Amino acid sequence: MSSYLSAQRRTQAFSWIWLLSASTSLTRGGVISGEAPASPPYALHPDLTMSLFAREPQVVDPVALTFDERGRCYVVEMRDYPLGIGPDHRPGGAIRLLEDTDHDGRVDRSTVFAENLSFPTSILACRGGVLVAAPPEILFLQDLDGDGRADVREVVLKGFKLGVTDSNLSGLRWGLDNRVHAVNGGNGGVVISAKSPGAPLDLRDSDFSFTFDGRDLRRTFPTSGGFGLVFDDWGHRFSTYNINHIQQQVLAARYLDAAAGLFPVEGTASISDHGDMARIFPVSVAATRVNHPEQAGYFSSAGGVGFISGPGYRGDLAGSVTVCDVVGNLVHRDVLSEDGPVFKASRSPGETAREFFASRDPACRPVGLEPGPDGALYLIDMQRDVIEHPDYIPQKVKDKLNLRAGEDRGRIYRITPKGGLPTPAVDLGKLPTSELTKRLGDPRPWWRRQAQRLIVERADVRVERRLRDLARHSPEPLARLHAYWTLAGLNRFSQDDLVAILGERHPGLLENGLLLAEEFPSFAGEGGRLIVRAMDHEHPRVRLQAALTAGLLAAWGPETREALARVWVRDFSWRWSRLAVLAAWRSDAMDLLNRSLASAELASRPPAVLAGGMRELAMVAAKQWGSVDSERAKRTLELLAASSLPSSVRAAVLNGLAERDPVDAKERAITGGFRGVLLPFLQDADPDVIRGALELSARLAVDLGEARKTILATALRIAKDPGQQVPARAAHIGLLALAERSTMLETLLGLLDVREPFEIQRAAWNVFKLNGAPDAAAGLLSRWRSLTPRLRPELIQALCYRKAWQGALLDALERAAISPGELSLDLEQRRQLLRRATPENQKRASRFFSDEEYGGRKTLVDDWLARLPESGNPENGRAVFSKICAQCHQVGPLGASVGPNLTDQSHRSVEDLVSNILDPNMAVNPSFVSVRCETRDGEALVGILDAENAQTVVLRMPPGVKQSLPRSQIVRMEFTGTSLMPEGLEAGMTPQDLRDLVAFLQLSPRH
Repeated sequence: MSSYLSAQRRTQAFSWIWLLSASTSLTRGGVISGEAPASPPYALHPDLTMSLFAREPQVVDPVALTFDERGRCYVVEMRDYPLGIGPDHRPGGAIRLLEDTDHDGRVDRSTVFAENLSFPTSILACRGGVLVAAPPEILFLQDLDGDGRADVREVVLKGFKLGVTDSNLSGLRWGLDNRVHAVNGGNGGVVISAKSPGAPLDLRDSDFSFTFDGRDLRRTFPTSGGFGLVFDDWGHRFSTYNINHIQQQVLAARYLDAAAGLFPVEGTASISDHGDMARIFPVSVAATRVNHPEQAGYFSSAGGVGFISGPGYRGDLAGSVTVCDVVGNLVHRDVLSEDGPVFKASRSPGETAREFFASRDPACRPVGLEPGPDGALYLIDMQRDVIEHPDYIPQKVKDKLNLRAGEDRGRIYRITPKGGLPTPAVDLGKLPTSELTKRLGDPRPWWRRQAQRLIVERADVRVERRLRDLARHSPEPLARLHAYWTLAGLNRFSQDDLVAILGERHPGLLENGLLLAEEFPSFAGEGGRLIVRAMDHEHPRVRLQAALTAGLLAAWGPETREALARVWVRDFSWRWSRLAVLAAWRSDAMDLLNRSLASAELASRPPAVLAGGMRELAMVAAKQWGSVDSERAKRTLELLAASSLPSSVRAAVLNGLAERDPVDAKERAITGGFRGVLLPFLQDADPDVIRGALELSARLAVDLGEARKTILATALRIAKDPGQQVPARAAHIGLLALAERSTMLETLLGLLDVREPFEIQRAAWNVFKLNGAPDAAAGLLSRWRSLTPRLRPELIQALCYRKAWQGALLDALERAAISPGELSLDLEQRRQLLRRATPENQKRASRFFSDEEYGGRKTLVDDWLARLPESGNPENGRAVFSKICAQCHQVGPLGASVGPNLTDQSHRSVEDLVSNILDPNMAVNPSFVSVRCETRDGEALVGILDAENAQTVVLRMPPGVKQSLPRSQIVRMEFTGTSLMPEGLEAGMTPQDLRDLVAFLQLSPRH
């Protein structure tokens, strides 16, 4: 029930509201002008307070900032967002130097440090200047004469691709390892050092790090593809990506690159326990989404991650990660807790239905939260009216927008614990190196990191003894951590230091000790025993890192193999631990598979967990499988056949082994002997086991003779027999993937019928979608009215994205077998047809679609929007709802449950709600497409499919009545393609009634 079309209507009838609210928001709110607001201009965590640090004209378009050792703030101004400046779209980013010379927490001096930068995204203070990410380059800028303007402008790295802004490189951070880290963002590039050109590095899909001079460039972790990067106090990495709001980077690229036979692995964990695209709670007026309307009220523009640490941040504030959502005008906060070898991100109990920060200003665009020298958090507000990238705005909407509105504004706020924080003068650069070593244990993270950076930059080895004493004897684990890494940065880290840190019991120190072992591989011989010992540490995060380090250093031997096997069994329930072991197990994974099949401890694990892990292990064993392993592989199959493991696990192992490459001519003589060990699996009662054996036999070129034909004939008979149990039928449908194509397609199309139990339809679709030919799509569309709504989103996605199927979809639209409204295509799906199909199909698609969502009553809706009052009365709206809507919809306890529950529509805009009330068939949610059933006694019923099983279908009808129909009594059942909600509701309303109804629906459930 959401619409891109209403976005255009907003620009026609309501755009003045955007501009007025954007231009008058916080200046009238009391935060900037000091006037008392009618209502608070923002909501903030109750233990914190916020004040203005800088605003235009001191700063405009801020997107990132950094503080140097003197406490001066350098700000990235992306003045060229989103497409460049002027008609020629020239680059025009800048760096602004902000200073608080009287130390009152407000900027009083602003200097343009550098200009004419290409779409700059991030900045890092170092070496007496700043590094700036300005794709296609990373630059070093430095002021030599003290006038506040850069005299030095050097290219450090070049070759980054320049593309959609939030996919450019970003997130420059100084790491514990004394390297500069950054995120790829998704645009990638083939990068080369400007100072020492050598072999270029293709970033592919990885983030990267480099030494300050750019001479040592490495891929680090598979990228999340988002904007921003943050470390916690111990160096764990967190990133974000638009709708997937918080991710932990777990498996580094170096481990995955070195792994032998490991299948493609993401390497980055989504760690939110409240949804990747989590619900968010803006306090600003709901705006119509011009890209994905269904994402309103959920993360859709996550970017800019921060970490809260240091004194003054009490309770669960300390150690939490913040993620900005620029469209939602808010900053979300996740509390981290341990979840085995990774972290879990949760909402704070005090923020279950509110955000860490949320602004009422629709032009407030939070893009980052950074710590300062004073311990405060500095919130960066870009202040733009339009933040959606033009590539994702429908052209007709874009033509009516000023995409650069707000380019002359910008805000930075200072957030502190209530009671404030002092703002003393800071100049770490004047401290002698011996004094800097004392700051390595400072409770404020900014001081620790700056002290380490400055010591390493000075290369002052005279403090080696001080650092070693701090590393060995400080009571503060974080001080010891920074001391060890500072020794490494000075190239004074010794073998004894490695032994010392690997002897630590603190998990954070030991994790970093293992990473240091990788940096100094020549010490690994002495440290090898301790690396192996770490695989038995009580903390699963340490065990995971120890496994990865052992594999990378090839610290291979009987002790390592046994330790990895122990980690495999002990931590089997955690997938990231399993992946670490598989990455480290460099050869002969068949040995680990055989151990696992014989393990009583593993056999006690939940079958679903055991099946998933064993399949992954079998896949690695299959990729490492050479002709010399044939006898061992036979032994594996014999163990599997004789085991008492659940059939799902046996099937998983066979499926994993079937991932091996097909045998070549040389191997055929060897693999022919597998027939005897495969035949027992064909007698299994579980069709999934049989399918796995058949697929493996095909890979091994083993001729099973008539046994294969008999099995497939039996599978076909059982799949079609309604008298068989549903689970048995569904399982045998899976075998049809191996049957002759024409027979398979005909059978599957017959099973893709709403009169069949959903489990049968799901199984049929899972096999059917393996066929990419055009005739498969045509057959599917010929049965559109009998396809269950529960599968339609997947079917529609396949029809739009498979080029071979797009023609069949357009054929169905042209003969009116399907209406555009019931497809409910989002912008990307429409653009697959409009921009990425064949030229002929693009032309055909343009007759039905544009960048705007389909609307059959556009003229009427536009007319009503133009006559709609500015505001509504929720109490009057309640009465309108009771009269017109309550027989099918619920708001709280009011109404009946037939259509979608409307209890919380506070995130939906006026235009969105009006469009869907007046044009209910504009975009019909597949879950609420009406269905018509005709029974044997001549009765015809129309409702919503509420539930179904093998015997019964349940319809939900106004006013909340449920009717059960035995499948045996249904002679015809088809979906109408329209909503149960009738058109013409406006006949019973005035414009004020409609506005009151919308006001009632927009009430938050908290009211």
